[in-house]
Amino acid sequence: MMPFSDPSSRRQLGWLALACAWLAALALAAHGPPIGDELVHWSQILRFQQGDFRIYEEYLTNIPGYHWLVTVVLWPFGTQSLGAARLVTALFTAVAVVLVHRIRRQLHPADAQRTAALFLFLPVTFAYGFLVYTDIPALAFLLAALLATLRERHVVSALLLVASMAMRQNNVLWVVFLAVLAAWPLLCEAVVMLRRGRLPPRAWWAALLARIWPYLAAFGGFCAYWASNGSIAYSTAQSAYSHPDFRPDVGNPIFLLVAAALLLPFQVIAGWRRAFGIGAARGWGRAVALAIAVLLAYAVFFRVQHPSNLFTGNVRNQLLLAVAEGGWLGWGFGLLAALAAGGLLFSPPVMRRAGLWLPFSIFFVGASWMIETRYILVPLTLLLLFRRPQADWQERVTLAAWIVLSLGLVVWVFDRQMVP
Repeated sequence: MMPFSDPSSRRQLGWLALACAWLAALALAAHGPPIGDELVHWSQILRFQQGDFRIYEEYLTNIPGYHWLVTVVLWPFGTQSLGAARLVTALFTAVAVVLVHRIRRQLHPADAQRTAALFLFLPVTFAYGFLVYTDIPALAFLLAALLATLRERHVVSALLLVASMAMRQNNVLWVVFLAVLAAWPLLCEAVVMLRRGRLPPRAWWAALLARIWPYLAAFGGFCAYWASNGSIAYSTAQSAYSHPDFRPDVGNPIFLLVAAALLLPFQVIAGWRRAFGIGAARGWGRAVALAIAVLLAYAVFFRVQHPSNLFTGNVRNQLLLAVAEGGWLGWGFGLLAALAAGGLLFSPPVMRRAGLWLPFSIFFVGASWMIETRYILVPLTLLLLFRRPQADWQERVTLAAWIVLSLGLVVWVFDRQMVP
């Protein structure tokens, strides 16, 4: 028998390849100085490790849950190195890959392993999986919460959501998202009853409360934190300067849509083909209207104004500033966003309620003034989990391109000591 000729051995080879890529990236991250915001996070962790429990309140925008977690994990080993802290983040990356596989296996088992591979090599975030940043650990807890919700374990899901918010407070929006997913069957029943002219009975309300009370408690915990702290950002100084509680802006939604168009072009094209296949009234008319609305919003409102985006020391900001100047690059950016919006609107999810990821994602990223690559990590991960896959060759081409791009980026990050 030829090696790797049966499905089981090919799956094993796939997991081995993912493990080798993970180890290679970890080897690159083992040494070197702090990169980007690692300086703030690592300084806080080091302070905790040395028995100084003061918090850098003037710099830290996140609740220090991640910093405490890294401290506790490393405490038995007595190590205080940046490389060890990066290893903890890398372990959370591996956990997140496993969680993506388990969620996808429940939703669409035919491509669970490939979806896990796509998640690992998601180019906009691959390098962050090996840096001392809060994003991947917070995402891992969020993915665990999603899996618990899908398995009807709502109390467990709420506890995991609290852990995620203790690392990144803005994940509170996904508490609402998972609550809606949990309540979806009952909400559908209510719609049917209302169409028949009947109000939901008391038993319906009791069943709804039984499903969503854990999420209400988690949301209430966030509100209590917000009220006591005075701002969503842990640092009130940061809140006043660069991280206000709520300053809606079109920058991040446009950035998310452009990233989706560039990273998943086959998905966007398939969405447009489906829109035109449905018919004018139901399909392409709505897709074209949404695309025009996005293009107009881009033309009228897109600005690069956040202080952090004016710093030209990374590629993202250089691109954004060039786009803001207009010209062919600027209009190309807006056109990509418009095409992605229309295509994703008609990109069918694996289950009906999962289609809510798009409006929730737009609201999630749109609440932040600063345009940031890491902010689109959760929306793109949910897209990978909930989308219907394209033709097998298209999925293979996408994965191959992502592998090349991500490995090149991680080498660039640790060679240049600069986040993308």
